[in-house]
Amino acid sequence: MNVLLDAGRRVVGLALVVLVVVPVFAVLDPAAPRGALDDLMRRSGFEHWTYTWGASTGVWTLLVVGAAVLAGAVWKGRASRVLPRIGRAVARPPTWSVAAFTGLAGAALTAAVAVVVFEGRTLFNDASVQLIQARYFAGGTLSGPPLAMPEFWTIQFMVQTAAGWVSQYPPAQALWLAMGFHLGGPWIAMAGAMGMLGVFSVLSFERLLPGRIAAARLGALLAVASPMLLALAGTYMSHATVAAFAALALWLSLRAETGRAVWALAAGAAMGFMVTTRPVSGLLIGAAVTAGVWLTAPRRAPGLHRPWLLRRFAWWALGGLPFAVGFGWFNARFFGSPLTLGYTAAAGPSHGLGFHVDPWGRMYGFTQALGYTSTELISVGRELFGTVLPVGVLVGLFLLLARRLERGERILAAWALLPVLASALYWHHDLIVGPRMLGEAVPAWSALLVLATISLTRAARPGWLSDAIAVLVLVALGYGLAAGGRGRVVRLADRAAPVPVVAESGPTLVFVHELWADRVAARLAARGMRLDSVRAMVGRYHPCQLEAAFVGAQGPADVSDRCRREVMSDSLGWLGLTDYLWRGDLPGLGASGVLWARDLGPEANARLIDAYPDRTPLFALPDGEGNGQVVPYDTGSNALWSRVPP
Repeated sequence: MNVLLDAGRRVVGLALVVLVVVPVFAVLDPAAPRGALDDLMRRSGFEHWTYTWGASTGVWTLLVVGAAVLAGAVWKGRASRVLPRIGRAVARPPTWSVAAFTGLAGAALTAAVAVVVFEGRTLFNDASVQLIQARYFAGGTLSGPPLAMPEFWTIQFMVQTAAGWVSQYPPAQALWLAMGFHLGGPWIAMAGAMGMLGVFSVLSFERLLPGRIAAARLGALLAVASPMLLALAGTYMSHATVAAFAALALWLSLRAETGRAVWALAAGAAMGFMVTTRPVSGLLIGAAVTAGVWLTAPRRAPGLHRPWLLRRFAWWALGGLPFAVGFGWFNARFFGSPLTLGYTAAAGPSHGLGFHVDPWGRMYGFTQALGYTSTELISVGRELFGTVLPVGVLVGLFLLLARRLERGERILAAWALLPVLASALYWHHDLIVGPRMLGEAVPAWSALLVLATISLTRAARPGWLSDAIAVLVLVALGYGLAAGGRGRVVRLADRAAPVPVVAESGPTLVFVHELWADRVAARLAARGMRLDSVRAMVGRYHPCQLEAAFVGAQGPADVSDRCRREVMSDSLGWLGLTDYLWRGDLPGLGASGVLWARDLGPEANARLIDAYPDRTPLFALPDGEGNGQVVPYDTGSNALWSRVPP
């Protein structure tokens, strides 16, 4: 059995090295239309591969590698002998002080990114939708009411059901954000998650890696300083929350080995929260850091026998049971069955894992899985740590060359690599903040990077090569965390939509002008069409053809006039309703602030204005650069809609 496991992890290590060193992303279709996912991932793969290995890295690569080789030649192994002394200094402070420091660092950095860099703005529709759901939870209701005029508020990833208007996402992240709203803002919840990640990464890694306290602490610190994870947390994404609860679950399961059964109960609850936040990664990572811990426990330890395992697993299952029941009840209430997830209710069965046509109508097959995975692994160093360092190669060499992996290293490898497998089987990929589908595994990648560096340095033996490896990693990581990663986070803020200021006091109704295709999609969704069907219709037909279907039996001249009018209304640009909606009043929630709604033209808007006679109508007028300013309703409406008569 051990021989098979060793062979397996060496194969995995070799695969990591090949997928990062060899431009495997080239298998993606070079003739894919510009902007298609194959094209984006192929070009991103080439950019990251060139950044890591190519000549365009230029002076930076020469300086780092040159400094590393020079240090090795000059110091002749002295640096390798200094590193253990540094490790002993890192391991000297008491655990509680290091855990507190790391937790405070994670919370403070997240707060700075969320409040200062992003100014409370979102970067993904996913987060905006979960913030809407969180607002309803914080307001004491499970969902918004069934919408009477859904075309004004229907947005991607919100599902209109007979029981209410609800997010497609599992509810735990929205509950976490709702706690933040109660405390003063959703950024507080995410700062709390990253603080929790810092504390429990230190506590769990020290237990998981006995005798290597310095490596455990450095891995935890690297995790909370990761630019990608900070960007995800600072924009309210659930990846950071799952990472935090994974660290908690790992610590609890390790405590359960020598403590009372209540620790296993709590570990099951932590995993339950993970699954009801992100089901696939929650199941895989949760199993690795709970069941994986107990199944790999040394059998010679007192009390670790079959009845012990059975009792721990029973308490573990009991801890997760309330989350399973609650999740099933939530799904049954809104989506018709305990086992029907919101994703499927919104976009149909094509949303699931595997190789098939995805909800956008694109084929996701083995070629895409291979090419996308290669691109994501190549980008790990640059995106997770802001550095040119080929992290995937270092970790791959560690898995490939290590004589044996200790128990803690195997668990960390499972935590890091199971999400890679899940991502390969999932059709959705993007690199907006990096390979975010691996975001939950950042703590494990951080710890493995530290362990790999130590292992490779020792394998090289004291000398110029070991010094070169140590200097290369330290200089690259130092630059990445101090400058490269920080710069990438700051640049991401330019993608977040600024929110126009509403100077009018009292209850207002502010119309947001979206792109014509988005307005048409909203009208289709308002008629009960599922998201995958809406995407197919909008992708296949020109908005004017769909407008003709809305017009119905009226003559071609009327259709032509309406289409010209819709086109002209977009001449000043457009905004995104999803970016704004969660910030003000919501349908069925709040009556004293701003209620954002979609602009559908003066005639349709008049119906909504009549439905809210106590609100002052206003207009968010786009400026052509993705920004908006709130102006009197007539000013905005005339600017966009009066160029062609209705």
